[in-house]
Amino acid sequence: MLEDVSVYVSHVDGVLLVLKWIVLFSIAWDVGLFAFHWIRRHSIRKPQTYLPRNRFAFLIPAHNEEQVLGFLLDSLNALVYPKEHYHIYVAADRCHDNTASLARSKGATVIERWEGKSGKAWNIRYALEHIPLNLFDYVIIVDADNLVHPEFLLEIDSYLQANPDAKAVQAYLDVKNPFDTWITKAISIAYWISNFIWFRPREVLGLSVTLGGTGMVLSTELLKERGWKAESLSEDLELHVDLVLAGNRVRYCERARVFDEKPLDLRTSYRQRVRWYQGHWYLLFKKAWPCLLLLFNPQKQRTAIAWDTFLYLLAPARHTFLGLLLIASVMQTTYSNAPSHFTHFISYLGLILLFGIGTGSLASLIRFGRIKAKVAIAGLYTLLYGFVWFPVALTSLTKAHRQDKWVKTTHTRAISLDEIDLHR
Repeated sequence: MLEDVSVYVSHVDGVLLVLKWIVLFSIAWDVGLFAFHWIRRHSIRKPQTYLPRNRFAFLIPAHNEEQVLGFLLDSLNALVYPKEHYHIYVAADRCHDNTASLARSKGATVIERWEGKSGKAWNIRYALEHIPLNLFDYVIIVDADNLVHPEFLLEIDSYLQANPDAKAVQAYLDVKNPFDTWITKAISIAYWISNFIWFRPREVLGLSVTLGGTGMVLSTELLKERGWKAESLSEDLELHVDLVLAGNRVRYCERARVFDEKPLDLRTSYRQRVRWYQGHWYLLFKKAWPCLLLLFNPQKQRTAIAWDTFLYLLAPARHTFLGLLLIASVMQTTYSNAPSHFTHFISYLGLILLFGIGTGSLASLIRFGRIKAKVAIAGLYTLLYGFVWFPVALTSLTKAHRQDKWVKTTHTRAISLDEIDLHR
């Protein structure tokens, strides 16, 4: 009997060791990329002489967004860019409020949709079939709850002129309501850190960043060539992976900024992230193997991009593994013969406080150029919020086979651009 228990414990320890190495390797990969990019001290090229050149179509998928849409349209209409070089389209998907009439009053062209599958991916597909792509060089997809920086198009156009081969570009995703609740504080810290540590290194090192669902700039040449094929609940990640499999990559324009609304409460945030990871699991099962096959491609740069994309596809699995490791660690500490559980508790608490405040301080330096006390303290919320990802990953795994049920995240934060801290 004791031998059976010993064998069982040995197997469990072996599994935990494998999970630990997977998590540690993925973390080391991200840290290594950041360190390598920092050593190179690369700066993004700008054209020596600059005149606005490209023509843009803004596409705004919307479903009953009258509370927030007007502020986005005002920010788009106030862009510092030739008005004849861009136009706004609102894809009103089964809107029963004043979304369509509000959009028309602000000068946007409304594309109404009353049939077909519900969901952002299908709404975008329908809208792209009704936008005259020949009149534009790029389509920019922006969510209805967003705001855009006044110089957004100037920065995007400047970047595209310096990088004319870019077919898909992700703008910098900021937060329009960072200090509303502890949830928005936690998410904001995570966004500011990831923009600096995850997105920037990949742009500098020639890898592919992921698309963020909003602030996405897609060439009309690409859209006419391949169409909009997304069918999962994570249409942004699906497009990202498909581009990598086709030999392309997603670029990153750090200077062009979009301000996104974040959920105010844990329940809404949880549901939103379950939807995201529901699509992420689906794409992991569907696209991971094709990404791995690219590792045998003789082009080294393409191999590196494929490997990095594969590791990103593993994100929900990594959160699952990390959650299991934390549970195992707590159980081992609780049932061990350690002389003092209190000592362990104090040690862990000290590390958590140090890491949390350090994370918040770094985020404050990145976003505001100085350390703000409320941002530094918010780093503790980010650590607390991190525990949400484990149940999110497990719940979404059970739903990964369902990609036909889209649950809308309600947007209510009516904020104008004048209320946003535009510090760069």
